[in-house]
Amino acid sequence: MAPLNKHTRINHPFMESQVSHYTRQILQGLKYVHSCNVIHRDIKCANILVTEFGNIKLAGFGLSIMEDSQSLKPGSRSSYWMAPEIANRRSGGYDSRADIWSFGCTVVEMLLRF
Repeated sequence: MAPLNKHTRINHPFMESQVSHYTRQILQGLKYVHSCNVIHRDIKCANILVTEFGNIKLAGFGLSIMEDSQSLKPGSRSSYWMAPEIANRRSGGYDSRADIWSFGCTVVEMLLRF
């Protein structure tokens, strides 16, 4: 298994059919994670593994948190993929929709390979 960001050459975008295939699997993984009341909080290509058969595995759960937790306060860490409500300390909090923001950024990353 290799991280999605190492799966192809730098600055070489995935084909649309690959992005579609990976996108579907990432969403299935997020649906499962969210059904367990877990917010991943760090969705990005580096935290998505691809098997030799092209199957996707979500990884990088070090920042994840239970959705019903008392600590759904904005974090002090920021990245290009992080939803604004997580990065903004003045935000009132967030929920699993923050992963969808990061997922959208990940799709753009796959298409543009920046």
